[in-house]
Amino acid sequence: MKRLQDIDLKLLRSFKAIVDAGGITGAQATLNCSQSTLSTQLADLEKRLGFRVCKRGRSGFSVTPEGKKLLAALEDLFSAADRFQNATATISGDLRGVLRIGIMDAMLANTAWPLPNVLGRFSERAPDTHVDLSLISPSTMETQILEGQQDVVIGPFPQKRSGLEYIPLFQERHSLYAVPHHPLTKLPHIGFEELSQHSLIVTPGELQRFPFIRKDKRKTAHAGDGSITSSATVDQMETHAILIRSGRFVGFLPDYYGASLPNLVALKTGPELQYFSPIYLAYRKNAEHNIILRSFINRVREQPLLTDHLVQSGAVVPLGK
Repeated sequence: MKRLQDIDLKLLRSFKAIVDAGGITGAQATLNCSQSTLSTQLADLEKRLGFRVCKRGRSGFSVTPEGKKLLAALEDLFSAADRFQNATATISGDLRGVLRIGIMDAMLANTAWPLPNVLGRFSERAPDTHVDLSLISPSTMETQILEGQQDVVIGPFPQKRSGLEYIPLFQERHSLYAVPHHPLTKLPHIGFEELSQHSLIVTPGELQRFPFIRKDKRKTAHAGDGSITSSATVDQMETHAILIRSGRFVGFLPDYYGASLPNLVALKTGPELQYFSPIYLAYRKNAEHNIILRSFINRVREQPLLTDHLVQSGAVVPLGK
Protein backbone atom coordinates (compact mmCIF):
# COMPACT_ATOMS: atom_id res chain seq x y z
CA MET A 1 0.00 0.00 0.00
CA LYS A 2 1.21 3.49 -0.80
CA ARG A 3 1.75 5.92 2.05
CA LEU A 4 -1.40 7.62 3.28
CA GLN A 5 -0.18 11.05 2.28
CA ASP A 6 0.14 9.84 -1.30
CA ILE A 7 -3.59 9.02 -1.52
CA ASP A 8 -5.53 11.75 -3.23
CA LEU A 9 -8.13 13.29 -0.89
CA LYS A 10 -10.40 13.64 -3.91
CA LEU A 11 -10.61 9.85 -4.23
CA LEU A 12 -11.46 9.49 -0.57
CA ARG A 13 -14.12 12.20 -0.77
CA SER A 14 -15.58 10.52 -3.85
CA PHE A 15 -15.77 7.22 -1.98
CA LYS A 16 -17.58 8.91 0.92
CA ALA A 17 -20.03 10.61 -1.46
CA ILE A 18 -20.72 7.33 -3.26
CA VAL A 19 -21.50 5.59 0.03
CA ASP A 20 -23.75 8.47 1.14
CA ALA A 21 -25.62 8.24 -2.17
CA GLY A 22 -26.07 4.47 -1.87
CA GLY A 23 -23.98 3.66 -4.92
CA ILE A 24 -22.28 4.97 -8.03
CA THR A 25 -25.51 5.74 -9.87
CA GLY A 26 -26.85 7.90 -7.07
CA ALA A 27 -23.56 9.79 -6.74
CA GLN A 28 -23.31 10.79 -10.41
CA ALA A 29 -25.39 13.96 -10.00
CA THR A 30 -23.79 14.88 -6.67
CA LEU A 31 -20.22 14.59 -7.97
CA ASN A 32 -21.05 15.62 -11.53
CA CYS A 33 -19.12 12.63 -12.86
CA SER A 34 -20.00 9.78 -15.19
CA GLN A 35 -20.46 6.24 -13.93
CA SER A 36 -17.27 5.10 -15.66
CA THR A 37 -15.26 7.91 -14.05
CA LEU A 38 -16.50 7.04 -10.57
CA SER A 39 -15.82 3.33 -11.14
CA THR A 40 -12.29 4.20 -12.21
CA GLN A 41 -11.80 6.37 -9.10
CA LEU A 42 -12.94 3.54 -6.83
CA ALA A 43 -10.64 1.08 -8.54
CA ASP A 44 -7.73 3.54 -8.24
CA LEU A 45 -8.47 4.08 -4.55
CA GLU A 46 -8.57 0.34 -3.86
CA LYS A 47 -5.31 -0.14 -5.72
CA ARG A 48 -3.65 2.55 -3.63
CA LEU A 49 -5.06 1.22 -0.36
CA GLY A 50 -4.45 -2.43 -1.09
CA PHE A 51 -7.95 -3.62 -0.15
CA ARG A 52 -11.51 -3.46 -1.46
CA VAL A 53 -13.72 -0.74 -0.04
CA CYS A 54 -17.00 -1.76 -1.65
CA LYS A 55 -18.71 -4.37 -3.77
CA ARG A 56 -20.45 -3.27 -6.93
CA GLY A 57 -22.03 -5.16 -9.75
CA ARG A 58 -25.21 -6.97 -10.63
CA SER A 59 -25.80 -7.92 -7.00
CA GLY A 60 -25.88 -4.25 -6.04
CA PHE A 61 -23.67 -1.89 -4.07
CA SER A 62 -22.39 -2.61 -0.57
CA VAL A 63 -19.51 -1.49 1.61
CA THR A 64 -16.97 -4.09 2.67
CA PRO A 65 -15.93 -4.47 6.34
CA GLU A 66 -12.65 -2.82 5.43
CA GLY A 67 -14.54 -0.02 3.73
CA LYS A 68 -16.62 0.58 6.86
CA LYS A 69 -13.46 0.94 8.94
CA LEU A 70 -12.10 3.37 6.36
CA LEU A 71 -15.29 5.46 6.55
CA ALA A 72 -14.93 5.76 10.31
CA ALA A 73 -11.35 6.99 9.89
CA LEU A 74 -12.31 9.46 7.18
CA GLU A 75 -14.28 11.66 9.59
CA ASP A 76 -11.07 12.52 11.45
CA LEU A 77 -9.09 12.92 8.22
CA PHE A 78 -11.59 15.27 6.60
CA SER A 79 -11.95 17.32 9.78
CA ALA A 80 -8.16 17.68 9.97
CA ALA A 81 -8.00 18.65 6.29
CA ASP A 82 -10.68 21.31 6.79
CA ARG A 83 -8.90 22.70 9.84
CA PHE A 84 -5.65 22.87 7.87
CA GLN A 85 -7.36 24.69 5.01
CA ASN A 86 -8.92 27.14 7.45
CA ALA A 87 -5.56 27.67 9.15
CA THR A 88 -3.92 28.58 5.86
CA ALA A 89 -6.82 30.95 5.14
CA THR A 90 -6.21 32.65 8.49
CA ILE A 91 -2.49 33.00 7.76
CA SER A 92 -3.06 34.42 4.29
CA GLY A 93 -6.11 36.49 5.23
CA ASP A 94 -8.02 34.85 2.39
CA LEU A 95 -11.58 33.70 3.20
CA ARG A 96 -11.18 30.41 1.40
CA GLY A 97 -11.95 27.23 3.30
CA VAL A 98 -14.77 25.30 4.99
CA LEU A 99 -17.21 26.41 7.67
CA ARG A 100 -19.19 23.63 9.35
CA ILE A 101 -22.37 24.91 10.98
CA GLY A 102 -24.73 22.74 13.01
CA ILE A 103 -28.20 24.08 13.77
CA MET A 104 -31.40 22.95 15.43
CA ASP A 105 -34.34 22.29 13.14
CA ALA A 106 -37.37 24.56 12.49
CA MET A 107 -35.26 27.75 12.38
CA LEU A 108 -36.67 28.73 8.98
CA ALA A 109 -39.98 29.65 10.65
CA ASN A 110 -38.25 32.12 12.98
CA THR A 111 -38.64 35.40 11.08
CA ALA A 112 -37.64 37.44 14.14
CA TRP A 113 -34.02 36.21 13.88
CA PRO A 114 -33.60 35.28 10.19
CA LEU A 115 -30.68 32.85 9.88
CA PRO A 116 -30.91 32.86 6.03
CA ASN A 117 -30.04 36.58 6.09
CA VAL A 118 -26.98 35.88 8.23
CA LEU A 119 -25.81 33.11 5.92
CA GLY A 120 -26.40 35.29 2.87
CA ARG A 121 -24.28 38.14 4.22
CA PHE A 122 -21.52 35.74 5.23
CA SER A 123 -21.46 34.05 1.83
CA GLU A 124 -21.37 37.44 0.13
CA ARG A 125 -18.23 38.34 2.08
CA ALA A 126 -16.68 34.88 1.78
CA PRO A 127 -17.79 33.54 -1.62
CA ASP A 128 -14.91 31.05 -1.75
CA THR A 129 -15.81 29.45 1.60
CA HIS A 130 -17.70 26.17 1.40
CA VAL A 131 -20.59 26.16 3.89
CA ASP A 132 -21.45 22.77 5.40
CA LEU A 133 -24.84 23.33 7.08
CA SER A 134 -26.31 20.43 9.06
CA LEU A 135 -29.38 19.82 11.19
CA ILE A 136 -28.19 18.10 14.35
CA SER A 137 -29.72 17.08 17.63
CA PRO A 138 -29.34 19.71 20.37
CA SER A 139 -28.22 16.95 22.75
CA THR A 140 -25.08 16.33 20.64
CA MET A 141 -24.20 19.91 19.66
CA GLU A 142 -21.64 20.71 22.34
CA THR A 143 -19.97 17.32 22.00
CA GLN A 144 -19.63 17.78 18.24
CA ILE A 145 -18.02 21.17 18.79
CA LEU A 146 -15.56 19.85 21.37
CA GLU A 147 -14.67 16.86 19.17
CA GLY A 148 -14.08 19.07 16.15
CA GLN A 149 -16.97 17.79 14.05
CA GLN A 150 -18.56 21.27 13.83
CA ASP A 151 -17.03 24.75 13.87
CA VAL A 152 -20.10 26.49 15.26
CA VAL A 153 -23.56 25.41 16.43
CA ILE A 154 -26.83 27.20 17.12
CA GLY A 155 -29.22 25.69 19.62
CA PRO A 156 -30.60 25.61 23.17
CA PHE A 157 -27.98 25.50 25.90
CA PRO A 158 -29.56 25.88 29.36
CA GLN A 159 -26.29 24.77 30.96
CA LYS A 160 -22.97 25.95 29.55
CA ARG A 161 -19.89 23.72 29.26
CA SER A 162 -16.30 24.73 29.89
CA GLY A 163 -14.16 25.02 26.80
CA LEU A 164 -16.93 26.72 24.80
CA GLU A 165 -17.91 30.31 24.15
CA TYR A 166 -21.60 31.23 23.91
CA ILE A 167 -23.19 34.18 22.12
CA PRO A 168 -26.80 34.87 23.23
CA LEU A 169 -29.24 35.15 20.33
CA PHE A 170 -32.84 35.01 21.58
CA GLN A 171 -35.34 33.07 23.66
CA GLU A 172 -38.20 31.11 22.12
CA ARG A 173 -41.46 30.40 23.91
CA HIS A 174 -42.65 26.78 23.85
CA SER A 175 -46.32 25.91 24.32
CA LEU A 176 -48.31 22.70 24.23
CA TYR A 177 -49.82 21.83 20.84
CA ALA A 178 -52.38 19.30 19.63
CA VAL A 179 -54.58 18.63 16.59
CA PRO A 180 -57.91 20.52 16.53
CA HIS A 181 -60.00 17.42 17.34
CA HIS A 182 -57.92 16.41 20.37
CA PRO A 183 -60.03 16.28 23.59
CA LEU A 184 -57.78 18.82 25.35
CA THR A 185 -58.62 21.55 22.83
CA LYS A 186 -62.19 21.64 24.19
CA LEU A 187 -61.10 22.57 27.71
CA PRO A 188 -61.01 26.23 28.78
CA HIS A 189 -57.86 25.65 30.85
CA ILE A 190 -55.35 22.80 31.04
CA GLY A 191 -53.28 22.06 34.12
CA PHE A 192 -51.17 19.16 35.33
CA GLU A 193 -54.17 16.98 36.16
CA GLU A 194 -55.74 17.32 32.70
CA LEU A 195 -52.40 16.79 30.94
CA SER A 196 -51.62 13.65 32.94
CA GLN A 197 -54.58 11.88 31.36
CA HIS A 198 -53.18 12.15 27.81
CA SER A 199 -50.11 11.01 25.86
CA LEU A 200 -47.28 13.53 26.11
CA ILE A 201 -44.19 13.80 23.90
CA VAL A 202 -41.01 15.21 25.43
CA THR A 203 -37.44 15.99 24.43
CA PRO A 204 -34.43 15.11 26.61
CA GLY A 205 -34.16 18.78 27.54
CA GLU A 206 -37.78 18.90 28.70
CA LEU A 207 -37.23 15.88 30.93
CA GLN A 208 -34.54 17.90 32.70
CA ARG A 209 -36.59 21.09 32.68
CA PHE A 210 -39.80 19.60 34.11
CA PRO A 211 -39.16 17.38 37.16
CA PHE A 212 -42.85 16.40 37.19
CA ILE A 213 -42.44 14.52 33.87
CA ARG A 214 -41.31 10.92 34.22
CA LYS A 215 -39.85 8.92 31.37
CA ASP A 216 -40.17 5.50 33.01
CA LYS A 217 -43.50 4.02 31.90
CA ARG A 218 -43.28 1.37 34.59
CA LYS A 219 -44.09 4.06 37.11
CA THR A 220 -47.69 5.15 37.14
CA ALA A 221 -48.24 8.88 37.03
CA HIS A 222 -50.57 10.26 39.67
CA ALA A 223 -52.12 13.66 39.17
CA GLY A 224 -52.22 14.09 42.92
CA ASP A 225 -48.43 14.12 43.26
CA GLY A 226 -48.01 16.34 40.20
CA SER A 227 -46.23 13.74 38.07
CA ILE A 228 -46.84 12.95 34.41
CA THR A 229 -45.47 9.99 32.46
CA SER A 230 -44.31 10.73 28.92
CA SER A 231 -45.48 8.48 26.10
CA ALA A 232 -42.85 9.34 23.46
CA THR A 233 -39.40 10.93 23.29
CA VAL A 234 -37.99 12.89 20.34
CA ASP A 235 -35.02 15.19 19.75
CA GLN A 236 -36.16 17.20 16.72
CA MET A 237 -39.11 19.54 16.23
CA GLU A 238 -40.26 17.93 12.98
CA THR A 239 -40.50 14.47 14.55
CA HIS A 240 -42.30 16.14 17.44
CA ALA A 241 -44.83 17.69 15.04
CA ILE A 242 -45.34 14.40 13.18
CA LEU A 243 -46.38 12.63 16.37
CA ILE A 244 -48.67 15.50 17.36
CA ARG A 245 -50.30 15.39 13.93
CA SER A 246 -51.09 11.70 14.51
CA GLY A 247 -53.80 12.89 16.92
CA ARG A 248 -52.61 10.59 19.70
CA PHE A 249 -50.11 12.93 21.33
CA VAL A 250 -49.63 16.45 22.60
CA GLY A 251 -46.24 18.11 22.89
CA PHE A 252 -44.27 21.32 23.32
CA LEU A 253 -43.29 23.27 20.21
CA PRO A 254 -41.74 26.72 19.73
CA ASP A 255 -44.67 29.04 19.11
CA TYR A 256 -43.15 30.42 15.92
CA TYR A 257 -42.96 26.86 14.56
CA GLY A 258 -46.22 25.48 15.91
CA ALA A 259 -48.20 28.46 14.61
CA SER A 260 -46.74 27.94 11.14
CA LEU A 261 -48.03 24.36 10.85
CA PRO A 262 -51.53 23.65 9.53
CA ASN A 263 -53.98 21.67 11.63
CA LEU A 264 -52.19 22.31 14.93
CA VAL A 265 -53.47 24.50 17.75
CA ALA A 266 -51.92 25.80 20.93
CA LEU A 267 -53.59 24.44 24.06
CA LYS A 268 -54.96 26.79 26.71
CA THR A 269 -52.48 26.45 29.53
CA GLY A 270 -51.04 28.68 32.20
CA PRO A 271 -47.37 29.72 32.31
CA GLU A 272 -46.57 26.59 34.36
CA LEU A 273 -47.04 24.56 31.17
CA GLN A 274 -45.02 26.90 28.97
CA TYR A 275 -41.33 27.66 28.97
CA PHE A 276 -38.72 29.83 27.30
CA SER A 277 -35.72 28.12 25.70
CA PRO A 278 -32.51 30.22 25.48
CA ILE A 279 -30.82 29.96 22.07
CA TYR A 280 -27.09 30.58 21.69
CA LEU A 281 -24.37 30.33 19.12
CA ALA A 282 -21.56 28.19 20.55
CA TYR A 283 -17.98 27.60 19.44
CA ARG A 284 -14.70 26.43 20.96
CA LYS A 285 -12.74 28.94 23.01
CA ASN A 286 -10.02 30.72 21.02
CA ALA A 287 -11.54 29.42 17.76
CA GLU A 288 -12.30 33.01 16.75
CA HIS A 289 -8.65 33.20 15.62
CA ASN A 290 -9.97 31.31 12.58
CA ILE A 291 -10.64 34.15 10.15
CA ILE A 292 -13.53 32.31 8.49
CA LEU A 293 -15.29 31.58 11.78
CA ARG A 294 -14.65 35.13 12.96
CA SER A 295 -16.31 36.50 9.83
CA PHE A 296 -19.40 34.36 10.43
CA ILE A 297 -19.56 35.37 14.10
CA ASN A 298 -19.39 39.02 13.07
CA ARG A 299 -22.36 38.51 10.74
CA VAL A 300 -24.26 36.87 13.60
CA ARG A 301 -23.53 39.79 15.92
CA GLU A 302 -24.77 42.20 13.25
CA GLN A 303 -28.18 40.51 13.06
CA PRO A 304 -30.64 42.22 15.42
CA LEU A 305 -33.83 40.71 16.73
CA LEU A 306 -36.47 42.08 14.36
CA THR A 307 -39.59 43.61 15.85
CA ASP A 308 -42.12 41.57 13.91
CA HIS A 309 -45.28 39.73 14.95
CA LEU A 310 -43.28 37.02 16.73
CA VAL A 311 -41.61 39.51 19.05
CA GLN A 312 -44.83 41.46 19.53
CA SER A 313 -46.69 38.29 20.55
CA GLY A 314 -43.91 37.17 22.90
CA ALA A 315 -43.10 34.05 20.87
CA VAL A 316 -39.49 35.26 20.52
CA VAL A 317 -37.89 37.57 23.09
CA PRO A 318 -34.40 38.98 23.66
CA LEU A 319 -31.83 36.96 25.57
CA GLY A 320 -29.36 38.72 27.85
CA LYS A 321 -25.87 37.51 28.57
